[in-house]
Amino acid sequence: MSTERFTCRWAALSLSNIAAVFLPDILLPRDESESIVHKLVAASTTSGQERATNWLKEHKIEGAEGIKLFHLWEEMLETGDFDVVYISTPHPLHYKHVRKALEHKRNVLVEKPATMTRAQYESLVKLAVHQDVVLMEAMWTHYLPATKYLQEELLPKIGPVKRVYADFSFPIVSPELSVSSRFLEKQAGAGALLDQGVYALTWADIALNSPRTPGSTTQVVYANTMPVPDVAHDIDDINTVVLSRIEGPSDRQTAIGIVTTSMTLPGSNKPPFYRRLQAPRPAPAVLIQATDAQVSIPFPPIRPQELHVQWYGREFVDEEGMEREEVIRKPVERGWGIWYQADVIAAKVRERQTEGSGEGVVIGKEESLRVLGYLDEARRIGGIRYGEELEGLPPSI
Repeated sequence: MSTERFTCRWAALSLSNIAAVFLPDILLPRDESESIVHKLVAASTTSGQERATNWLKEHKIEGAEGIKLFHLWEEMLETGDFDVVYISTPHPLHYKHVRKALEHKRNVLVEKPATMTRAQYESLVKLAVHQDVVLMEAMWTHYLPATKYLQEELLPKIGPVKRVYADFSFPIVSPELSVSSRFLEKQAGAGALLDQGVYALTWADIALNSPRTPGSTTQVVYANTMPVPDVAHDIDDINTVVLSRIEGPSDRQTAIGIVTTSMTLPGSNKPPFYRRLQAPRPAPAVLIQATDAQVSIPFPPIRPQELHVQWYGREFVDEEGMEREEVIRKPVERGWGIWYQADVIAAKVRERQTEGSGEGVVIGKEESLRVLGYLDEARRIGGIRYGEELEGLPPSI
């Protein structure tokens, strides 16, 4: 692989609220020793050139005047000069936008959930491989230092995981939230299960499908939902999903996961959105209980920086036989940490540019497909419906 610094050139399909976090994060100044830097070179927007330029300046996007702005996203995908397109439109539009990008042989980073259903993403995976490009779901939490340390260092040491609790609840909905907000618009894919459950289910998946459990399968065995009160269209709010890990020819249950979400509680809904995301919580957001230790992760689960470990296996306890406590700090180096995932796809794009390729690559494919499958089944059991228009698989775009 080349050791020269690589500038990954990005296009943004939509200047969305999450793009307002993602783009400044990947464009933060880099140390000279780092081999990857990022640059925004194109964006598509329906808001008009002047308004889009002001948006870029407002969010301190370097070189805003030199960024190529497209009024039509199709034109950007067809004619734009860039390495990766970042797609952050509402998730019911992901399938359409990603498919068109892949048809134009574009490398794609798409916000989570990557699609409305597992079947939709399976279709995109096949197309990405056929088109010889890189596809990746933007589950950025996977690539943070604390998550990587948990997967690579802690899970192999704490013994078989037996039980997992994962919750991502915080008050998105408030009296001040407009009734036209995407978070309350069914046709925009609104609902706590898709918006927040995708994170909580990812943590359950990490714990229940570690390398220590080859040959096992994890499935949803229970789901229940309560809607957001006093709004139309039955937007799901308080969700409970139970996962079961099955092993062996006798389908023996060896672990359980309990996943919960809410977009109305707990906590105050008065502070701004990202202030609420950083508010302290008395209870952990994730708790992984194994035979030799348990690991808890403080709120917010989307951006872990500490792992609290209680060791209780016989070889780990203190001289009196009591549990041993440890706090492992793995801070995000800068910004929100969304840039870690951008580095991952950029490195793969650079590798393929310098070393050649044969077929497309889907980064995190198995994890993304499993979580999308959990979401499908939880919606089916819990009675959450979006309709064929959003959940169906169009034969072509």
